Amino acid sequence: MDSVPGKPHRVKRVVTLVDVMVLLVVMALVGCGRGETPQQKATARLARAETAMEACKQRSGLAATPTPTTVILDDPATKGQMLTPQMADQLRMKAQCRIELDELLEARRGAAPGQ
Repeated sequence: MDSVPGKPHRVKRVVTLVDVMVLLVVMALVGCGRGETPQQKATARLARAETAMEACKQRSGLAATPTPTTVILDDPATKGQMLTPQMADQLRMKAQCRIELDELLEARRGAAPGQ
């Protein structure tokens, strides 16, 4: 009763746990072979962080302002100096682009040689 005359006989295959495990192992091995090196990942992260920082600077109207090298608002290097427009723009950028600046500085540290 399994086959009807004139129709091809179909074989049903049961997928076993072993089949699934073999497939997962093969997929894992193939995936490991194409992975990025830590240096490639760090370089890609740095590129994304730089792009995000530039976009934030554009949104804030601070495209011409140099990117700060620190997130410290009360920088000891400028303590006691007269507040210039450039220093004011840097402070504004540190506040308005804080998330992007944090990521950029962290990505720079991660991409530094010897990391």
